[in-house]
Amino acid sequence: MSTLSAQPAALPSASDPEVSEFRRDHAWRVVLAAWIGVAMGLTALPFYTLGIFAKPLALEFGWSRSVIQSGFTFSMVGVICSAWAAGWAIDRFGVRPVALFSQLGLALGFAGLAAQTGSPTLWQANWFIFAVLGVGTTPLTWSRGIAAWFDKRRGLALGIALSGTGVTALVAPPLVNLIVGAYGWRAGYLAIALAIVLVAMPAVWLLFREKPSAAVGAASASPEGEGMTVGQALRTRHFWLLIVGFWLICAAVSGLIPNLVPMLTDSGLTMAQAAGYASLLGLNVMAGRLLAGWLLDHFWGPAVALVLLMPPTLACLLLAVPQWPGAAVMMIGLAAGAEFDLIAYLCLRYFGKRNFGQIYAWQWVNFSVAAGAGPIAFAMIFDRTGSYQDALWVAAAMLVVGPLLLLGLGRYPKAAAAS
Repeated sequence: MSTLSAQPAALPSASDPEVSEFRRDHAWRVVLAAWIGVAMGLTALPFYTLGIFAKPLALEFGWSRSVIQSGFTFSMVGVICSAWAAGWAIDRFGVRPVALFSQLGLALGFAGLAAQTGSPTLWQANWFIFAVLGVGTTPLTWSRGIAAWFDKRRGLALGIALSGTGVTALVAPPLVNLIVGAYGWRAGYLAIALAIVLVAMPAVWLLFREKPSAAVGAASASPEGEGMTVGQALRTRHFWLLIVGFWLICAAVSGLIPNLVPMLTDSGLTMAQAAGYASLLGLNVMAGRLLAGWLLDHFWGPAVALVLLMPPTLACLLLAVPQWPGAAVMMIGLAAGAEFDLIAYLCLRYFGKRNFGQIYAWQWVNFSVAAGAGPIAFAMIFDRTGSYQDALWVAAAMLVVGPLLLLGLGRYPKAAAAS
């Protein structure tokens, strides 16, 4: 955040859009709270840590990789069942109460993972429950909060806030690997639960505030309320192009990331080396978030998507060889960083803020379906063939088609762009 607040001796005027939105009413605190909330939310923590737990769980319980990765599928189902209610609650009650409730639920869910007995049914049920309870810790919540505070620099603000997942990808794998190596996998899950309660919840409680003009119940009577209804959005081609394009992109990227550590160890790397590459992934996720945010404030969103989301096609080919894992991880990280920014930003630009929580909930469910399908599809292909190569070829094709579909979105609608 210091790069945003540090300015030359002659400070820009309050009307300068580059800085005023971050300074006005201490909006930077909202971005910081969202950044921490994203880093320690449902989207990041399970996704970037399961690779560390995969082999210890398989060793203790004799589970196949598809059973372990099936947690993402049941998490997906949980999000489908609860995202609609979360979107409504965000629009009705505001971001802060929904986020705090969900953070507590997510912490309880991780504590439940530490209490596994070896039953695949219990494992899968736990993932479903913590997704239902923790859905309010996803970008569905934080993006709505950022949208209320920012206009001219909305893309950058979203990029900074959502870059929290990159911190998780950078810090969590080696840190959790140390805990698991020293104290066992149950201690690893308990440590994650404690971190949510002791770090994430206080940050949101102390720093996050709703924008007064976007107060609960006032959405339809203010500029914050401009935009489409849910029904209007569903009848546009933009909505369905986003659904199909991002499903392909997210399924491919989400299949790569949680399988990356076992993929790299299968190729001959040690666990420590693979965890190191997972940390490199985190750096590039953060870079992807920030780069996408800046680009979206200056260029047409679908073109930004094409530039940032198609290069992982080459990453899939490199991992299939396997060659140059560092370059492959860099491209995957940039894409993983960009996709969150793009989904939220494009929803705001094409549909406005009037019912953003509910409209974005549809897109988030779509993302969750893809995020649940990708990892288990990779694992099932591995269980059947003994290799990830076929999965990598399919993912490469999806990462070509998905970004190309987004070019069909066309210009931003004037009414939505005004909001």
